[in-house]
Amino acid sequence: MTPCCQHHRRLVTCMAIGVATLAIGCTTLPFYPAPVVPTKSPLPYTAQVRLTELAAYMVEPGATLKQDPNLQNTVTQAKAVPAISAEEWDKSIVDYVTARQTFRKIVPDGVADVIVVLRIFIFIDPGLKSEFSHTYIAKADAVLKDPRNGSGLATYAGFGKAFGVVSRVSKEDDEGPINKSVQAALNDLFGKIEGDRRILP
Repeated sequence: MTPCCQHHRRLVTCMAIGVATLAIGCTTLPFYPAPVVPTKSPLPYTAQVRLTELAAYMVEPGATLKQDPNLQNTVTQAKAVPAISAEEWDKSIVDYVTARQTFRKIVPDGVADVIVVLRIFIFIDPGLKSEFSHTYIAKADAVLKDPRNGSGLATYAGFGKAFGVVSRVSKEDDEGPINKSVQAALNDLFGKIEGDRRILP
């Protein structure tokens, strides 16, 4: 093969990899909540729900087996993998809370009795035994704020775990276990909010 042909072949390969990377990078992973069972302990006030932060990170293999709960200290990739969008997830989260009936009413805009500020982080552990068997840990943080002055009324944290077999060929590999771990974290989080009678007026 001539040097010219080799150069042309390398150029075509690089372009193909670039296009594939762009295609994957532009695709965001959705959140589709499974059917939600309404709570038996609804809270008698209205709420706004705001998802302010959302990211998924790869962590050191075996990190989820350690006693340290701060998985953010074991992140190996600072860039979110896979790509997920807080804007796209915001409506799904609101749909989840509405179906759960945690609050008397969810107010998309306007004045509400409380504001629920949410942050969701997913940690993907590739594991030690198999490069395809992954553990997914989701952490959901919430701060209930007074809309009149922005002061925090209470803070909560929920956790969820799921497992998946991942080949890293497409985002669909992560979609199922991420959805399961996040919904488990939301179930844990809102169960704690519903059970906290200290915040009742």
